[in-house]
Amino acid sequence: MQAMSSKRRVTLTTFVAIILVLLTLQFELGMAVNLAGPPSIPPPGLSLDGLSNALHKAGAAAVLHASLGVLLVLLSAFVLVLSLRSGTRGPQVFGSLAFVATLMAAFNGLLFVLSGFQRDGYSHGMASGFILSFGFYFLELYFLKPVPKADGRNWTQPTS
Repeated sequence: MQAMSSKRRVTLTTFVAIILVLLTLQFELGMAVNLAGPPSIPPPGLSLDGLSNALHKAGAAAVLHASLGVLLVLLSAFVLVLSLRSGTRGPQVFGSLAFVATLMAAFNGLLFVLSGFQRDGYSHGMASGFILSFGFYFLELYFLKPVPKADGRNWTQPTS
């Protein structure tokens, strides 16, 4: 495997950091929706109009939470491509796991809305996907740090 170029590392690190910031905002919006207690409504049909109406009934925070969720899935897919092209095992593994966890959160969020905000198991699945995604992106960030050169300059003499 080849070493990742400095430019690719910086680009990938920047996008992972952006996702972590957006995930923090996503958590806050999700907590706002959860604490407000979304209404129990009849399950909407699987259509953009039905989903939009259901989210609007739950409030502005729910609309923002869902919109940011869509953006996070798109950014996660972009970061997955960058991670796979990095040529470095750590970012490839954790970028892939983070993408799957992000999809899990989004899919459970969709199912929660489609249940009319009545199936708490889907809400739990959304939260589990979130925490996994957050953790995996932090691990990816860890594996993106530059490796010090093994030329002896970082080694210190033991003191006696």
